Amino acid sequence: MSDFEDETKRHLSSGIAQAYHDITVVSAGLPIAIVLPAPVGNEIVLTDAIPAVRRAMILIEEQPLPEDPKDVFVAACAYWLAATDVFTMLVINGFHTARALSIATILEDADAKLKEISTWLADRWLEGNE
Repeated sequence: MSDFEDETKRHLSSGIAQAYHDITVVSAGLPIAIVLPAPVGNEIVLTDAIPAVRRAMILIEEQPLPEDPKDVFVAACAYWLAATDVFTMLVINGFHTARALSIATILEDADAKLKEISTWLADRWLEGNE
C-alpha cells in the first residue's frame, strides 16, 4: 500500500473519530442528555459507537425540541454512519480514490449538520440565560 493511501486512511479515520466526538458532545448537550460511549483518546470502538448512534437517532424523538433540530441531528448521525460504512468498505475491499472522496464528502456533510445543531442549541441556551 502506498504512503498516500495510508495517510488518506489515517486522515479519514481521524475525521470519523472527530465527528463521533462531536456527536457525543451534541448528544450530551440536548435538553435530555443522551450519553454515548466516550472515545478512548483518538480511537473509537465502532462495535459500541455504531449501535449507540443508531439508538441516539431514535431517542432524539423524545427530546423537547422542534422537528427541524431533531431532523438535523438525525441527518448528522446518518452521515456519520454512512461514513463508517464506506470506510469499512475501503479497508476491506481495498483503497479506491472514489471511496476516499465519498467518505470525505460525507464527513463534510456530517460536520455541517453538527455545526447547525450546535449553533441552534447554543442560541437556545443563550436565550434561556439572558
